[in-house]
Amino acid sequence: MPSTPRNFEVAFSTDNVTYTALTNVQNISLQIGRQALIDPFQPSRMTFTMRYPSGYASPITSLVSGTFIRLRNATQNRIMWRGRISDVSVEYGKPYSGSTGVQDYLTVSVEGAMGQWGRQKANNYRIPQGTASTTSAYNALAEASAGSGLSIGTTFVVDSPLVGAYEADSSWLDYINLFATTLGATVKDGSGQLGVNTKDFVGSLPVAFSDTLNNSTHQVFEDIEFTSQVENFFTQVIINTHSFSQITKTSGSAPFRTLELDTISGSAAQAEDLANYYLAIYDTARLGLTRITCRSEAQNTWNLDLGDGGYEFWDIPGYRTDLTFRGTEYYVTILGASMQATPEGSTFTYYLIDNALTPWFFLDDPVYGVLGTNKLSW
Repeated sequence: MPSTPRNFEVAFSTDNVTYTALTNVQNISLQIGRQALIDPFQPSRMTFTMRYPSGYASPITSLVSGTFIRLRNATQNRIMWRGRISDVSVEYGKPYSGSTGVQDYLTVSVEGAMGQWGRQKANNYRIPQGTASTTSAYNALAEASAGSGLSIGTTFVVDSPLVGAYEADSSWLDYINLFATTLGATVKDGSGQLGVNTKDFVGSLPVAFSDTLNNSTHQVFEDIEFTSQVENFFTQVIINTHSFSQITKTSGSAPFRTLELDTISGSAAQAEDLANYYLAIYDTARLGLTRITCRSEAQNTWNLDLGDGGYEFWDIPGYRTDLTFRGTEYYVTILGASMQATPEGSTFTYYLIDNALTPWFFLDDPVYGVLGTNKLSW
């Protein structure tokens, strides 16, 4: 793996406790989070390929579906991501001498815990109406965890709105996406368990981005993309509530650009608030930041996992940071990220939305408490 500027370690474990590092890893590809605000939440995924010269005669028998895989920033001893093997394939080359296949390669596909949620059917499991707050005696996330037998680990759910009764009739991941849509939540994957942050989560990363400043707290980027964000522009929002009437909110005049969402809102009033919330996010056409790419070798002090402060790479979706480009400072929220690494180097790509698409207002905050600029939540 890259020895400069960073050393990424891939390791496996059969018990998620004791990990063994793999050698001869030639490339790593990792994807976390989302690329657009309206994308459903999907499992995070990693693929890596390694030279496997002795694998035919002495295979690593633990590299099978279900085995735990960990990606670590070895130099700073920071775990970046965890998952389980979903598929393994071997490419055997022709030269084979003395029990060595110099052109043999092993490719391993790994998925986050959300993959288990997606494969497991809910079998019409009945979830009664209850609050979304994880501090209550009953909450919908705990019920989903109990019904599925799967874990929801790191959570930050302080909202008091009710989550409506629902009979989960497809996969448990479908239910988690319903929950997220109903509360404007962010679902994270890559710790071995799901993590959930609701819309009012306030978290800022200790690392920012810049086109000139290059140090441990400002990582320099090479490619930047501004788009019209047409995927984030709607002038009509329709909320399907399952238990209550359909709610429709519009901005401007027809013809409308329509976003229709399924939710499990706990009341008609809550669904109406939710429709207004989404309309406030999407009803303005704008040109904004959507993507930046950073090269590891360009950093004076490498910090592209954005983890200098106790954060792990899988956890960054939903966190805010800022970016300076041509002297202008932009405040953004990270939706997701991808990483590509080879022995020659590595690149990180971050998928972003401008803070204009996050309708938060925090009193006295110099960035998110500006009257006439920031929007109220619900």
